Amino acid sequence: MIRGTVGRYLARPWFDALALRLVVNYLFPLTRALQTAIVSEGDAHALESELELKTSLPKSCDDALTEICIRHYVAKSAFERWKVVMFGDGLSIAGRVFAELRRQETSQRLLEAALMFKEIRNQIEPIKWQLPTPKDFHEHYVGYSEDPGEVYSAPQKMPPVDMSHSIHGVYGREYWLRYGSSFGGENWVRCFEPLTGLEPSAPTLIFLQGLAVEQDCFQDREDPVCALTESGFRVLRIQQPGHGFRKKPGRFAGEEVFARGPIGLVDTFQQWISDVATLIHWVRSQRGGAVVLGGVSLGALACQLYSTVAWDWPEKLKPDGLLLIGTSGNVLDVLRKSCLTEGLGVPEKLHELGWKKEDYLRCLPLVQPSGHSVVPPDKIIFMLGQADNLMPYKGGLELADRWRVPPENRFLRNGKGHFSLLIDLIRDPIVLRRLVEITNID
Repeated sequence: MIRGTVGRYLARPWFDALALRLVVNYLFPLTRALQTAIVSEGDAHALESELELKTSLPKSCDDALTEICIRHYVAKSAFERWKVVMFGDGLSIAGRVFAELRRQETSQRLLEAALMFKEIRNQIEPIKWQLPTPKDFHEHYVGYSEDPGEVYSAPQKMPPVDMSHSIHGVYGREYWLRYGSSFGGENWVRCFEPLTGLEPSAPTLIFLQGLAVEQDCFQDREDPVCALTESGFRVLRIQQPGHGFRKKPGRFAGEEVFARGPIGLVDTFQQWISDVATLIHWVRSQRGGAVVLGGVSLGALACQLYSTVAWDWPEKLKPDGLLLIGTSGNVLDVLRKSCLTEGLGVPEKLHELGWKKEDYLRCLPLVQPSGHSVVPPDKIIFMLGQADNLMPYKGGLELADRWRVPPENRFLRNGKGHFSLLIDLIRDPIVLRRLVEITNID
């Protein structure tokens, strides 16, 4: 459908404006209400208090609490059973497929329950804010001396990586990886390989998703990234910190990044970069060829930051290629002028807490790539929307210029904003065909 007439009309600027309104005014308030309802365990007064509602819950929302308790219990039970089946008892492929589909179905039904709170949507603040003052930020990272190398580092000891049994899916052989994170908890990676098996020189794409994206919400969508298995790639989709199985109770996917402002952003990058380093180490220990690090939106920001802080790291932890979609090299503009942060009122809230331009500039070395990438320019690919005001286009183009990325590796989409750019990627994945070319896959 996206590749046809519908996609052609969606991949236009009007869709970006609509998508932004839906995210700020619907997605965030409703999913926050859902996650709060889960931890409230059916207690209406606890929900009202946590969400700071001005009126009592309507009858429909009171009934929703019971339904959500049931759906949460079912989804949790399905997830626990899925872990046993995929990582433990080794049922038949049919049994594993059933467990995977059951996990996806129950997770999606739980997420859909957010719509039950549509009557109180206007009363809910999209984010539960914990924004820092400039003093809080600099005390949190005391001693970093504006050197990203003191904040971002590869794990001193690589944790063991646990591989699940596999199933046959739409894009080939599917399995999961899990391993301990240096910052606590478990990291999860969904893996896709050609059904016919990997060639000895097969490349691997480690792909980092954007903020607030729950993969279980998009089970039936077309996914050109996973479709790279048709070109011989192994595709690894790593779960973002604070998303999916890694969410903290009461928080929706990505909420902490917004809620904690600059501290949330740096902490996310710290954990993400460490987790990706472990994953690259694991990939190098397997057979295969080039390792490409790719991402979209916040995932692309993490990729480009990784590639600039890894200069002194072991060679085996450095990626061989970069794929950056919907990114920006000017993170100051992302923090202060992005249509999403402005829509949530983040710049105004930080200003009230005393943040000035010089405070932003002091934290920039920790979030913005300041040097060159460890990846050669001819192995870096950019895909940018020229009408993108969520990850401002100008900053992305300036980064491509600074890194001397050749013209054939720049895909600059006229009239495309942040969300319509992703629609365009599905409609015409020419950027992924270029990725196949630079990794020398026939």
